[in-house]
Amino acid sequence: MPSIVGVDNQGRTVLPKEVRQALGIEGGSKLVCRVVGNRVILEKLSVGRIEEAFSRLEELAPSLDLDVVEVEGEDRYIDREYALRKIGLRRDI
Repeated sequence: MPSIVGVDNQGRTVLPKEVRQALGIEGGSKLVCRVVGNRVILEKLSVGRIEEAFSRLEELAPSLDLDVVEVEGEDRYIDREYALRKIGLRRDI
């Protein structure tokens, strides 16, 4: 059932209790926010789904016939582990 929620002067809104319960969202939960057309899409962050996407990409990569090289310096952002650290899924050791 649709709910109407307000937005305060600082851009904050409160998700209705029923929505939080349905998705298992608790205080401290992380959500992914994106804009699609004129819609705001909020999804509960799922580390498993992100890791699954990386796994699928790794399976697909050999079929793309790409050159694989070790990258350092400014271009290191394309490294998988670096990307996972940047989005908070891995910690620097």
